[in-house]
Amino acid sequence: MLVSFPRIGALLAVNLLFLMMWGFAAIGKVRQGMPSWFGSKFGETILARFPGLTPSFWLLTGAELLAVLLGAIALVRFEFLGRCRPTFLTALLTWSLLVFVGLAFGQWLTSDFNGASQIFIYFGITLFAMHYVKLDMTPRAPLIVER
Repeated sequence: MLVSFPRIGALLAVNLLFLMMWGFAAIGKVRQGMPSWFGSKFGETILARFPGLTPSFWLLTGAELLAVLLGAIALVRFEFLGRCRPTFLTALLTWSLLVFVGLAFGQWLTSDFNGASQIFIYFGITLFAMHYVKLDMTPRAPLIVER
């Protein structure tokens, strides 16, 4: 499969953007730990009872770290060059959708409707990026010409 320069650039940009987004989010959480406002924001929600505030925070951090790992693997495999299917890049985008669902749940749970609407935008853009990444992934059947 021959991949054009604009497609290579777009795939690389998608990979780097999501790698940066989740990288800064996850590494910040790991370095700084659970912020002081987390308990006051989520303390009165179901997350305080199950799975608990501390596990909720670290599950989110783990989800973001997994996204970083998927993005790093996609980058190391040079999936943006088109020599192999963008398997890990697609997995990164799929996982990002699920993380956005979790983040949106937290926003809706605390009645932060502005934050929830922003997550909808991230979700939609991620769906668009996923569609673009997967454009050339459909296996093509050989052309059979009958005479």
